[in-house]
Amino acid sequence: MERDAPAPGRDAKNALLGMGLMLLCCLLFAGMGAAFRGAMQEGLPVPLLPFARGLFTVLVLLPWLLRGGLGQLRTRRPGAHALRGAAGLTGFFLHMLAILWLPLADAVAIMHARPLWALPLAFLILGERIGWDRAIAAAIGFAGVLIIAGPQGELSAGTLAAVGGGVTGALVLIAVKMLSSTEPPARVVAWYAIATVVVWGPVSAFVWVTPNATALWLLLLGSTLAILGDFCASWAVRRAPVGLLAPIEYAQIPASALFGALFFAETPGWALLWGTLVMVGATLYLARSAGR
Repeated sequence: MERDAPAPGRDAKNALLGMGLMLLCCLLFAGMGAAFRGAMQEGLPVPLLPFARGLFTVLVLLPWLLRGGLGQLRTRRPGAHALRGAAGLTGFFLHMLAILWLPLADAVAIMHARPLWALPLAFLILGERIGWDRAIAAAIGFAGVLIIAGPQGELSAGTLAAVGGGVTGALVLIAVKMLSSTEPPARVVAWYAIATVVVWGPVSAFVWVTPNATALWLLLLGSTLAILGDFCASWAVRRAPVGLLAPIEYAQIPASALFGALFFAETPGWALLWGTLVMVGATLYLARSAGR
């Protein structure tokens, strides 16, 4: 019995480590957004960004593919992979448009409404039951999105892109949940990376612009930060419950605000603060109720 006593301490240390990894993931993704936005402002066409990220991911996974062979890509869930691919491809493209057209922190904040979108989508796609309290919490969270969008609720093209990025991000969460019962993480990532290269490769060739040195450096930096962020997120979810990690994701908003202020001379407004607080409160309630 004495040997089992340290287990709660180990669980607590794992949870803290997972939360720290998720915080690092948020900082990496905030840096990715700033780097990719800088690359676009240097004249890089938007399709080159998802293509570069997908190609970089394929190169990282190449040793895994060579070691185990193409048989590791064999799947019994092509439909779920197609949903994850379509949602991910669309969502990342909208993500890039949002950070190009909106203040960096505003775009990130609106897109982080994906846990709120996931609730009705899980009901429609997975048939999950939701109570009235969770539905009301989600509605309050969406009010936070409207606060960030503007006091008068104006819907610019950037706002619509950010909202679309949040919705497709929620679809990615649903698809990954569908795949998690049978598919190893490496296979899910590999299929998405391959789909990204196949879809955005021809588009990138059509709109190709040779990047200058600054754009190329920012493109490589953003792709590296994205891969590191993906790994940190994967390590985090293995060590801590999702309910603990979900609220930490909102750390990406102040980090993006800092990058926006440092590199793009942006000044966050009060609407960002109040809207984010409303969204965080709703997400905390949903995370707590999901664990009951």
